[in-house]
Amino acid sequence: MATVEKPSREVSLKGLLGTVSQYVTLKRRIDDLTKEQSVLKSELSDLVDKQGEVDDKGHIWLSLPESVEGVSSLKRERRVTQSLDMDAAIIILSQKGLAERCIKPVPTIAEDEVMAALYEGKLTEEDVDTMFPKKITWAFITSKS
Repeated sequence: MATVEKPSREVSLKGLLGTVSQYVTLKRRIDDLTKEQSVLKSELSDLVDKQGEVDDKGHIWLSLPESVEGVSSLKRERRVTQSLDMDAAIIILSQKGLAERCIKPVPTIAEDEVMAALYEGKLTEEDVDTMFPKKITWAFITSKS
């Protein structure tokens, strides 16, 4: 197992505490500003919905009477996503006699059976570790004691 090496340079206690203080202060300010921005965005979105004009793509535009820091209009952009309703698709395709043609079986690993095979000695820990590789991610968290 790989170990995480600590930085070789020494950081003074005063310098460390100052950096942590600055970090916490900035994080709090960013969080507060993000909340404030979210409220303003919601207000502006409501205004665009009520007073804006819809274009040929379904977007809603509100032109500003004058430019504000380079911004001349506000837009509520219409974004459409399409997804598959599997239950509806199976019903329709079955009713139309197209199920065999349009529905393909997909192999699925039964993880509980893999673990049972491991328990029975038919698979090794190495086999299972290869099938289910571990991924490590790191998060930076400040903690209050």
